[in-house]
Amino acid sequence: MKFNTMYVSKWADGDPCDVRVIETPTFTLHSMTAGDLCDRIAEIGKYCRANKIHSIVLCPGFTHSMAARVVEEVGKDVAVAVSRSDGPGSVVSARARKEAKKGLII
Repeated sequence: MKFNTMYVSKWADGDPCDVRVIETPTFTLHSMTAGDLCDRIAEIGKYCRANKIHSIVLCPGFTHSMAARVVEEVGKDVAVAVSRSDGPGSVVSARARKEAKKGLII
């Protein structure tokens, strides 16, 4: 059995149907962009069930309440974590996200 984990990024032009997968003989990483409003939590759950995901890491854009909704959706057999950065790391990340979004029309 492989260990299946998923990283979910909250990004404005994200599409939960567009998932990238990296595999090794014992590990599979699924990468999904769920959209900025995260109204697609049901899609995360559906994908987890279909692909037997064991662990999810949510990007720092997920609030505590959004993470709780993900936990409810995927159930008790999937570990859910939220990625957080330290202060300086958050500044670097925020600057890069702002730069990436400059041309994005929402």
